[in-house]
Amino acid sequence: MIIKLKENYVLIAIIVFATILRLYHIDFQSIWLDEIHTMNEANPNLSFSEVYTSILSGEQMPPLYFYILHYLFIIFGYTTIIARVFSAILGVISLYAIFLLGKELVNKKIGLIASLLLCFNSFHLYFSQEARPYMMLLLFSILSFYGLIKYLKIPTRKNALIYGVFSALMIHSHFFGLFTLVSQILIIFFFLVISEKQNKKSFLINSLLAGLVIIVLFAPIFPIFLNITKIKEFWIPAPTPDSYTLIFKEFFGNSEILLTLLSLIIIFYLIKLSKEKDTPINYKSIINNDTILSFIILITWIIVVVLIPLIRSYISVPMIISRYFITLLPAIFLLIAISINQFNNRIFKYGIVCIFVIFSITDIVIVKRYYKVITKSQFREVTKYIIDNNIKKEPIVTGLGWYFSYFLNNNQIKNTVINIPLNDYIDKMRQDSTKIKPFWYTDAHNNPYNVKEENQKFIEEKFKILENINLFDSWTKHFVPIGTDTFKSTIMEIKDYQTTNGNKINYGVDNFIYSNKIISLYGWATLEEQDAIYSNIDLFLLSEDMKTILKLNNGSAIRNDVTKSYHDKYNLDNSGFNSKTSIDNLPKGKFQLGIKITNRTTKNEGFILTGRFIEN
Repeated sequence: MIIKLKENYVLIAIIVFATILRLYHIDFQSIWLDEIHTMNEANPNLSFSEVYTSILSGEQMPPLYFYILHYLFIIFGYTTIIARVFSAILGVISLYAIFLLGKELVNKKIGLIASLLLCFNSFHLYFSQEARPYMMLLLFSILSFYGLIKYLKIPTRKNALIYGVFSALMIHSHFFGLFTLVSQILIIFFFLVISEKQNKKSFLINSLLAGLVIIVLFAPIFPIFLNITKIKEFWIPAPTPDSYTLIFKEFFGNSEILLTLLSLIIIFYLIKLSKEKDTPINYKSIINNDTILSFIILITWIIVVVLIPLIRSYISVPMIISRYFITLLPAIFLLIAISINQFNNRIFKYGIVCIFVIFSITDIVIVKRYYKVITKSQFREVTKYIIDNNIKKEPIVTGLGWYFSYFLNNNQIKNTVINIPLNDYIDKMRQDSTKIKPFWYTDAHNNPYNVKEENQKFIEEKFKILENINLFDSWTKHFVPIGTDTFKSTIMEIKDYQTTNGNKINYGVDNFIYSNKIISLYGWATLEEQDAIYSNIDLFLLSEDMKTILKLNNGSAIRNDVTKSYHDKYNLDNSGFNSKTSIDNLPKGKFQLGIKITNRTTKNEGFILTGRFIEN
């Protein structure tokens, strides 16, 4: 055992690094639209048949992944962390799987290089932290080809059965695996044609046995597949001439340095391949020639998986989207590993690997700031804001009711969620004045605040917006009818207000305008030495005796400039405020602007008087 560990210390190091990278900050980002699908459809409160029905109506995928998660939720708890950790585990296992595939295809060194490069690939990392079945598709695509190569080298019944099971699991992970299966069928057919006459019959029978296993295991999900084939329109846009170029760039994080290095490596591979001696076209010669065998396997894999979806996207339904092509990552990285291994000079060879790894890490940690920058719709944060502030349990209106209900109306939290777009909801109020009541509206996933001109005029005439927050690709507004008492005295539990209270606040008021009974504010504020990702900002007008406190409307503003002014030490993008409030009912007197900040995660809070006054 110790000897084996010593022999595989590089692989163990890769697995350890991969595990750390994939578990670190795994719940940093909110689950987005597709992940909410996963959580709703794998809900442990659903029965086995209800999960199936939910997937049939809400997905274009096989149910295996969702059933596995369903039972993981029952055992370990119904949380997003469990869902994402499952993907992370699959991602780590896939690195071991590609090592096995590379070792079987060429040699151990190829497996190690491919595993190392894939470990630090941003595309692989991203989907290892996403609660969707793409990492399972990747894993079983690798294992399917591993089974295929084992079968081609030793075409026994046992190896045929193993290959058949892995291929069936690949299809059960995602129907896009069918394109990968087609590439494998072509490879098997090629080897059938060139096989020796005396072996042809047994090879054919064993291959048909593998096919039978796939068909039998595919049968339970065939109705779902049949349902998908009837789709005539889909949300994916039609392909463009550069669709695959963009996908390929996305595989490498759009890093110009990595893409340039990759291009040079592939050119070198093609040059070396062109110098390969002519090989007899027979089964034994090709199987024993690692260079030719790997070329046939990998090129067929890539071409078929690229070509068929392209043709289908033009003649039928568009289906070209980067995450579906994750099944190509192993082929690409094995090709890169083989290319690098062809360098004879060891210093040059390992130098290329180190450069690739260093720039990959730099791209993830420094350029993209993967673990610090929000890139997913903040469903979790915006709903937390609503829950914290919706003390009166007013209705929450949204055009994404099924998605927001995961956060707002579940076993632990109860709210009235009304599934209707904002314009339609306002139209009903315009038609029936008895429906003019306080409500929250929230939206996300490329649905910004956008109302018709007549509805915006109606809102301005009839409502005040008390709470308002704009987060990454998500937002909410609290609409309260004009005339409702909005005076509050809930700033902080501090007896004597000083200029600063609680945690220290840094702030800037860029615009402070009071005209025609309307106060307009624009600026930023943040708790010192803390990220502003989970900060809530409240603005108040306070009388000199501190007895009259008016909470102002507050719309958040993204302030990337503030983050840059702090040299990116903290993420302060969410530190902006943008307020416009009518204060017709403000009593006579002198009022000072106060700012309160609460960090929803750390529970730290601070309050500061700004020295900015208005006199009414």
